[in-house]
Amino acid sequence: MKKPYPASTIQNVINSAIYHLNLRDHSEYELRKKLEAKTENKEWVETVLKQMKSYGYLKSDYAFSIHFCELAFSSQYGRKYIQQKLKIKGIDELTIEQVITETMQRMAICEQSMINTRLARFKDFSTTSAEKVVNDLLKRGYSMGDISRGIAEHSASNTLLTKAQIKGKNANLEAEVIKLAKKLKGRSLIAHELKMKYVDISELDTVLDELIESGEIDFYYNCQQALAKKRFDLTDFKEKSKAYGYLSSKGFSSDEIKEVIDAVLNE
Repeated sequence: MKKPYPASTIQNVINSAIYHLNLRDHSEYELRKKLEAKTENKEWVETVLKQMKSYGYLKSDYAFSIHFCELAFSSQYGRKYIQQKLKIKGIDELTIEQVITETMQRMAICEQSMINTRLARFKDFSTTSAEKVVNDLLKRGYSMGDISRGIAEHSASNTLLTKAQIKGKNANLEAEVIKLAKKLKGRSLIAHELKMKYVDISELDTVLDELIESGEIDFYYNCQQALAKKRFDLTDFKEKSKAYGYLSSKGFSSDEIKEVIDAVLNE
């Protein structure tokens, strides 16, 4: 962003103040910052600020904050949004809380109702995700508790899924199984990880049986490969127990583990 052309006279500062105030309302803090960027002459800045106040162009912090609150609430923004924005604009916390309380009472503001109104735009949530809905409402300054309550009360709340749930819902079960098997994971761990990814595993046993039958997956071979990646001394009882525990944690069955360990010992 280009720096403003430096003021050579106080009239330049006046013109700058009028320009900015014509664009939108400014708090005194905001306007002072912009005028200080225009000139290093603090006396000019203070003189122009007083002049703008006397003309009624520059509102007091209280009047500015009241107007900001009214516009924000009318546009369905919550109190947290207003608090954050007014703080950035240099308004002190006491004034912020005072104007928010007064405005909410005068306008009969109910944040829960505003949340419900915004959520009512959705007949269902099939075109969005829980993260997007929640983040949009958080950005508008609503509390997580009120957002959760609004979602729970929505008639189609059961259609609001997280990104992970949507991904799991659309996943190809066979492709996901093959992917995990290639990472040398056994049947039980595959089932666990698919459930964690919200993949429907109601047909998992059928898919696994078909893949085993076709030779696409061989859990005995995978178990053997997983064991080969470790250096267990299987002739030592404790080491053998560790090997068993390790392969079990990878999701292999007792029969698969026993056969692989016995095969190594009999080599």
